Amino acid sequence: MNNQDEQEDVKALELLEKAVYKAQNALEKTTHFQPFLMLLTDSHEVEVYENEVEDSIESYALLENLLTKRVKKGDIDIMILAVDTMIPEKFVDNISIGIRLHLEEKSQRDKKIGARYLYVPYELCQIKGEDMYVRLHHPIPVGFPAEYIL
Repeated sequence: MNNQDEQEDVKALELLEKAVYKAQNALEKTTHFQPFLMLLTDSHEVEVYENEVEDSIESYALLENLLTKRVKKGDIDIMILAVDTMIPEKFVDNISIGIRLHLEEKSQRDKKIGARYLYVPYELCQIKGEDMYVRLHHPIPVGFPAEYIL
């Protein structure tokens, strides 16, 4: 792995971390989170898109439409589309609910498997008399061909 690849990995990991913390904070406050889109542009700016649509499927579809239009500018380096979801059975160990992060990177667009889902299983926990907290488990990566950053 060369220095350029390492820098790209660091950028993706930093954006993933921001997305996971955003979801985790919402889960701790309300026990769920609305889907959201997080982008890192070529100029290193982070853009976050959300909507107020309560139905998760409809909200996610609106974000996909927005992403399809936004990607046409050609300045997206990394994108993450996040949703609260049930983890597919074939990937479940003990925890079946998770944060699904759809990750695509401009640096990976020429690869056959240029995108990944990262499922981050979580548990909502509360100790009597204290605030709710989220226990995150090890992420489960699933690779597939890119859909948006082509």
